Amino acid sequence: MKYLLNPSTDPWFNMAFDELCLRSCPKGESFFYLWRNRPSVIIGFNQNAREEVNLPYLEEKGILLARRVTGGGAVYHDLQNLNYSFVGGDVTPGPFLDALRSLGVDAQLTGRNDIFVDGRKVSGYAKRFEGDCRLVHGTLMYDVDIDTLTHALDTPASKLHRKGVASVRSRVANLKDCLPQFASLDEVQDALQDILSAGDGQIDVSKDFIARAEELSRTRFATPEWIFRR
Repeated sequence: MKYLLNPSTDPWFNMAFDELCLRSCPKGESFFYLWRNRPSVIIGFNQNAREEVNLPYLEEKGILLARRVTGGGAVYHDLQNLNYSFVGGDVTPGPFLDALRSLGVDAQLTGRNDIFVDGRKVSGYAKRFEGDCRLVHGTLMYDVDIDTLTHALDTPASKLHRKGVASVRSRVANLKDCLPQFASLDEVQDALQDILSAGDGQIDVSKDFIARAEELSRTRFATPEWIFRR
């Protein structure tokens, strides 16, 4: 599968990048890209930010807040979390699961859009359709700060709070210890990109596309009207 490069760590730009890739998907073709966000919380399309996110904590720690174009729950990202996006007519998270297995990780897909290893969640994904095209994107926890994650998502109305912080912490895991052959997430990202692309090569991202993503980020994804819309 061909791939794009998106080195941005700006969550608002990256949400816009996803949106534009979905809109401009070439018919009959599929591609992917791996990307990261600086510390941020990404909420689902239908979520209420004030109920699901500890906003005072985010402000205190300088953690950004963004809303994505897909459903599902709130997730915490930092630079030790790797995100993946597949775009095409019939894309699924299956290739990502297979790539993890090829690295020696016994990853299992559940019926709730999650990937588990040894009974603990290491990844979740969401999807959206636009005409004949589909976007599937998700996370991979490599060495995420679990303390920050739990504080950022702990509010009286949140899923984390309802299920209990201790319970949730026991059900999520980082993959760093499962990948001892790699010294860093950079190395893991390079290995996954090589496996997923299988030599198919890179698709160039035009300056016009980047400019459109920056404009969409500024006019929609970074605005309070979008972030707090529901």
